[in-house]
Amino acid sequence: MFRIAQRGPLKYLESPDPDGCDFLIHAFCTRQGGVSKGHFASLNVSTREGDDADKVHQNFERIASAFGFTAKQFRLVNQVHQDGIWVIDRPDPLSGDDPPPAFDALVTNQTGTALCIKTADCVPIFLVDPVRRIIGAVHAGWKGTALKIAEKTTDTFIRCFESDPRDIFAFLGPAIGPCCYEVDEHVFKTMADHPQQRSFFYQARNRERWMLDLPLANKLQFLNKGILPEHILSADLCTSCREDLFFSHRREAGQTGRQLNFIMLCKTTTEDIS
Repeated sequence: MFRIAQRGPLKYLESPDPDGCDFLIHAFCTRQGGVSKGHFASLNVSTREGDDADKVHQNFERIASAFGFTAKQFRLVNQVHQDGIWVIDRPDPLSGDDPPPAFDALVTNQTGTALCIKTADCVPIFLVDPVRRIIGAVHAGWKGTALKIAEKTTDTFIRCFESDPRDIFAFLGPAIGPCCYEVDEHVFKTMADHPQQRSFFYQARNRERWMLDLPLANKLQFLNKGILPEHILSADLCTSCREDLFFSHRREAGQTGRQLNFIMLCKTTTEDIS
């Protein structure tokens, strides 16, 4: 259901837009179209792993330019694999010199604010309420998934913006699949309180290891919160398998970059006229 699209040198994935969602810009970026070299080739957006800061800056500028806005509109977070959610309900919550705050999900009703998630195997998730015009971006690794960050972000839509879960759409971007994501007994036991745990864990050949379907684990959380099954769409692309398109922390044993996933509310033509 997701489409691979291209703007200039940038190749990215886009999800089918819900009806009437002409107020959205979004992209699950691939690794293609940037200036970084070596392990970070080429559209890497993280300096944490050792890439040159100037090249990372150029990559951010390329992405913003391709979609018609400025890099200053990106809202980044320090992803810490927890369940913290940053609600941005006013313009310009940070100055340009402020370090990114420590969160793993962002929610906003503000136009012109591009919510960003960096990934290299974890699940990037976009949430959209087209009725209330609310968007969210979620970084769901196994720790965040164990903490039920998908459910908690949905709760934030409902609590802070009075969303009806039946109006919400969830788009799960490229992530490591159960074909490649082998985890240990600790991860399995950490999710012991998830009622459908056996649906997203599969016994590996080594009886003390498990294969984890991380996208499915998050999809089930959305279903548990009342989001309609037909409103939950997944890219179904494994970042570890598709070396041509994606960075993968697991495949490269940490020596790799991060791709950017962003979603932004923009004003419609009608709003501009009024």
